[in-house]
Amino acid sequence: MFKIKSRRGIATVVTSGLILSAVSIMGVMLLGWSQTSILEQKQEMDEVFNTRMNKINEDILYENIWFATPSGMMTENHLNVTLANIGILGLNVTTIQVTNVTASNNTTFKYYYTDGGIIKSESMSFNATFPWQSNDELDLIVFTDRGNQFTSQVIAP
Repeated sequence: MFKIKSRRGIATVVTSGLILSAVSIMGVMLLGWSQTSILEQKQEMDEVFNTRMNKINEDILYENIWFATPSGMMTENHLNVTLANIGILGLNVTTIQVTNVTASNNTTFKYYYTDGGIIKSESMSFNATFPWQSNDELDLIVFTDRGNQFTSQVIAP
């Protein structure tokens, strides 16, 4: 009978050791998983923050909007829009939308640009064929690659 009691004591020690080892391994695995998860969330938050800050730092000034009648190669009325980048980052103009609010049907034209990059403190002119008439009131909206919109209104001469 004495031998049975000694075996029980050894079994308890071995079982306790196994349980302690298993808990330690699970703890290390859980710690590694949580560190990976936290790192992924931190990177995602950094990306969102940087994207929003870049969007806030983008700014355009309408330097000049002028209207031209057909001449040379241009066979229709057109307008030329000069934009200055007054923000602290370079930007990319993707679309200029012109809406004639004087017309009864609010005629809207969209002009898409693939090379509309304006570096910091520089300006660029965009030409758009638009059937304007004298005294037309036009809304101009410039869209950038980051999703900003810059609006201006002008009346044709």
